[in-house]
Amino acid sequence: MSLAAVVLLSLSGCYEKVPLKVTNGLEMYDIHCIYISRNSDDVWGTNHLPGTDILGPGRTAEILVLPGRYDIQAMDQDGDTYTLNDVQVPSDGFEWTVTIDQIDANTTTQAAASAGNCSIIITNDLGGWNIEGIWISSSESSSWGENYLQGEILYQGDSFTAFVQPDTYDIYLIDNDDDTYTRWGVTVTESGYDWKVTLSDLDGGGSSGGG
Repeated sequence: MSLAAVVLLSLSGCYEKVPLKVTNGLEMYDIHCIYISRNSDDVWGTNHLPGTDILGPGRTAEILVLPGRYDIQAMDQDGDTYTLNDVQVPSDGFEWTVTIDQIDANTTTQAAASAGNCSIIITNDLGGWNIEGIWISSSESSSWGENYLQGEILYQGDSFTAFVQPDTYDIYLIDNDDDTYTRWGVTVTESGYDWKVTLSDLDGGGSSGGG
């Protein structure tokens, strides 16, 4: 059985999207997350297993991407990661069977290395609302900087992972109704930080501010 998901990457030139297939060859472990990013990006972006889907042993997820160079990471039920760096996806697509011998020695990958090795994981648990913007800035910064989603949408049940240096951060989110959710002064260490965003996190004023 195959899963299907669409990677929301910007179209460029005359290329059409091609299938990138990831098969779970781990035998005893489920794959809970698949991240795909341009090899020039410093964040992984959205988990491309849709909703709460889990990729059991022998199952395949098919994700549509433009031909190009990518970093690909799978994460299993124990949080162990399996990463392919600088993969060339040709015009006829690409297939990867994840096996236990490909397990990463640690969870710091090429795409994350330039940003840091501490993960901030944001999960959309808002029900019927999508998250359309994620801003993460040092608490000492006077601006939010760029939207980490870069045009992607974080749907209900999906997770986004950013890698940062150990520090104190402010995190600001906006949904498809322009409602906002903010956490100030979040301490991020090597153990990472998880935020499961619910309606109880809604800002009282619903407006943004500086970092």
